[in-house]
Amino acid sequence: MEELNLSDRLRLIAGLIKKGSKVADIGTDHGYLPIFLVKSGITDRVIAMDVRKGPLKKAEDNTRAFCVFDQIELRLSDGLAALEKGEADTVTISGMGGRLIQSILTNGMEKLDKSTRLIVSPQSELREFRIFLKEKGFLVLEEHMMTEDGQFYVIMECVYMGADYAPQTIEEAKLRYGESLLREKNESLKAYLYKEKRIAEGIYTQLSARNGQEAAVQERLGQLRKDLDCIDFALEYYNFA
Repeated sequence: MEELNLSDRLRLIAGLIKKGSKVADIGTDHGYLPIFLVKSGITDRVIAMDVRKGPLKKAEDNTRAFCVFDQIELRLSDGLAALEKGEADTVTISGMGGRLIQSILTNGMEKLDKSTRLIVSPQSELREFRIFLKEKGFLVLEEHMMTEDGQFYVIMECVYMGADYAPQTIEEAKLRYGESLLREKNESLKAYLYKEKRIAEGIYTQLSARNGQEAAVQERLGQLRKDLDCIDFALEYYNFA
């Protein structure tokens, strides 16, 4: 094999991964995406997992053919089962229906750290899958749509905000800071957010140091926590390149 024939869909997914990421590719099939990520210098190591032995053996053959066998760790795994918490900061899942991806994420949620990136391309049940993401603490930052070989594909860039993440924070942040400004990663807004965060954290620290449990102080601390959650949510747009 002299040239890797990567589909346009997988190239789009690869282009969404930040350089230097620790990637776990779920349902890797023949390992084309991990091979491309390593060969193109996007990352120097990938965990490639599949539930089937046949495709995983083919992926092994391909990694040897492209001389990246020592940089791609192949694991037989049902979804995220063989992944240890903290091993990956970016998870890719594609080529499956929405319900199957939903099942994989539900069964492996404990393997994800807060701020784990999820790049996913469900092939069906899109409406239900979007609802699932919101309910389970995933923030969808961007969606991309393309056609290939007569088929339509949606690729979602998401970040895991944590099980205690409140979906209403999304709408509050958009109202406060402007959805279009957030999506374009406006640099002036970014500076403003960091300024507001420093101010809120300073006030929070001062109030927390007070003795007593005055109702007014506790109410103000609660509001500051909500403000900081909202700011942190907004800053995730900038963290996801």
